Amino acid sequence: MSGIDSTLERTNRIFWQSLLGHIQRELHGRPANAVLDVGCHDGGLLKKLAAALHPRELIGIEPDAHCRDRSRFRLHSLATSVTVIHPEQWSKVPSTSVDLVTCHEVVHLVDDLAGLLANFARVMGSHGTAFLVTGCHTENAVWPDWSAQLRAAGQVVFDRSPFEIVQVAHAAGLHAVIRPLRRDGWIVYDPDNSEFKYPSLAALLDHQYRNKLLFRLTKPQ
Repeated sequence: MSGIDSTLERTNRIFWQSLLGHIQRELHGRPANAVLDVGCHDGGLLKKLAAALHPRELIGIEPDAHCRDRSRFRLHSLATSVTVIHPEQWSKVPSTSVDLVTCHEVVHLVDDLAGLLANFARVMGSHGTAFLVTGCHTENAVWPDWSAQLRAAGQVVFDRSPFEIVQVAHAAGLHAVIRPLRRDGWIVYDPDNSEFKYPSLAALLDHQYRNKLLFRLTKPQ
């Protein structure tokens, strides 16, 4: 695994663990036979989901070709079916075929949010659930500095508000509820070696326990 990939997984580990805890509680023991991760990078979150939920099918959506190849390599033995595709290939995922969708820190990178959430709604089964996580939004005080840093590095990013995500989800036919992703636990932060900085401890605490949001999206029954 490259240094960048390794750093990404270390940074996200606590958030992925928290997300997985929410997923396990929300599923109430229901099987998740088909699991899809949007922005799967090199398959780190899908690997954790496979270990916890034992799905028959793993699906990753990822724009970077190297990461798609890496995901296939890491995941090939973890489910009966493993598919990792480019975002332009959503049509390869059959309608109403997915039990669980995850999406961690992706919406600020997506131009067509309505199209993304419409794809969620299309592929989710009637009892399917999507869990979308973002701390990169306009109500997070560190986002203006982080977004400027990303744009200076050549990354195209979009300013999203939490209520915009809810409104677009509702327009796609999904019921959205929100909560902080984390409410307690240790914070892992090395100010000397972190790419994205916090101006104060208060800002760090706010990001971890208030502004890192979890959206649960379901189809109205």
